[in-house]
Amino acid sequence: MALSVGRHGVIVVHGISENGQRGQILADVANSLADSLLESPAGSRRGLSEQPVVEREMDLTADPASATLSIRAPDGTQATWVLKEAFWADAFPPPLASSVLRWMWRQIGGQLKYIWRGFWRDPANNEDYRPEGRQAPEQPRWRAHRFITSVYRVELFMAGLVLVPLAVVVPALLFVLWPLYWMPRFDFLGRFLDWLHKLDPFLSMSLGDVKRYIEHGVWSASARGRLERVVTDMLNDVYGAVEDVTIVAHSMGAVVTYDALGEGGTIARVMGDLEASGQRKKLTFVSVGSGINQVFRMAKTSNRYAQMRFSRPLARQITGFASKGGRKAGPLQDRFFWLDIYARFDPVPAGDLDDEVIKQAQVSDEQVKRRRVINLDNPVRDHSYYWKNKALVMPRIARAINGGTEYPWPEAGITDEKVRRHIQGVAVLVMLRLLMIVIVVGCLAVTGLTWLGVVAIFQYWVWLFFGLLAVGIYQAVRSARFGDIS
Repeated sequence: MALSVGRHGVIVVHGISENGQRGQILADVANSLADSLLESPAGSRRGLSEQPVVEREMDLTADPASATLSIRAPDGTQATWVLKEAFWADAFPPPLASSVLRWMWRQIGGQLKYIWRGFWRDPANNEDYRPEGRQAPEQPRWRAHRFITSVYRVELFMAGLVLVPLAVVVPALLFVLWPLYWMPRFDFLGRFLDWLHKLDPFLSMSLGDVKRYIEHGVWSASARGRLERVVTDMLNDVYGAVEDVTIVAHSMGAVVTYDALGEGGTIARVMGDLEASGQRKKLTFVSVGSGINQVFRMAKTSNRYAQMRFSRPLARQITGFASKGGRKAGPLQDRFFWLDIYARFDPVPAGDLDDEVIKQAQVSDEQVKRRRVINLDNPVRDHSYYWKNKALVMPRIARAINGGTEYPWPEAGITDEKVRRHIQGVAVLVMLRLLMIVIVVGCLAVTGLTWLGVVAIFQYWVWLFFGLLAVGIYQAVRSARFGDIS
């Protein structure tokens, strides 16, 4: 294993959860990559660790925003990773909240069931964390013991108890809310409707991005064009010569990336021109917490444009794979590779890439790898935690940038110690979370009974304080162990 020398291009694509801040996801990814490498010194010689060196640069004033990591491996080899951001958050205006709510009502019933899929299989990721092979079972040297596995099984059972009623309650709630959005505001209804319409920014500017991108061809072309320009400029060495290009796309950004890499697109044309001139570069697509599964399902029940647009394969000029007439010479994974990383409790990907998506993409088996990781096992937090997961996520991204076959050096990869520390740490967090839930529910019950005069042990506010204290202690421990994720 060795650091691939030279300059390597990286393009970072945000999703809909980055609050529209230019450069935010670029800084998060670049910094986490650098920290992950720095915290992985090579094996000791005479009791001394060989430390890597990573120099960081950032330029938010550049167009596009740019970051550079200059890396010197423990063995002295050097490489430069040039990172650019494809920022598309301001590429189109948000739709009306009422139209998004109506659209959600049509879509939500077919989505929630996928979140439950795959929870029970291999609860502690004993077989899924190593990157060798595509779908073949992996055999780590460190395996979670029975107690840790049992803790995860209890957590999965509790999650199931929550998800089952959600599948009924959420669609019903949307059904009730949508007509309320059309009611005139008068008298006593005014305050309630004002409170209800506080949801408008979330509906329009978050979920609305998904609706608009799927259904509005011109606005989606505006967003897609932002990525196409950065990718084609990097392929054409506008930012300086690079050996290869890796696109790291989060959430809805993975949908934009697939769309841009699709058949008949600008990137396909540029890749064809480069191949004709003998200057072809390998392109790697890393989807993280991808929205592809959900969006492609939504498109099937959307308008005609969406049905046609999101049923296209990836361009054969990019993948080298042709369903009719064979394949290009040489290993296809040396031309194009797709790594999909997802956390099992992340409701956006709701599991690994559908086989249907892989079949539609028209790529060979060796060109796709799907990897499940454990973030925090928290449906609310998991989607935004990937960049902080330096045990199971960042080493995989570093490997993809490094050529896809080797880690920059062995200790920078997914080691037994990193896996053990993360899996056991999350298991402890799970136990604390379950304990907190028991304490909070108990304190709320006693608070209610005390307030009603059924019991008279302390004042009701004392029990309420203990419940809130339990929540505070849990969040403090989580922050101390896994960083600030609030």
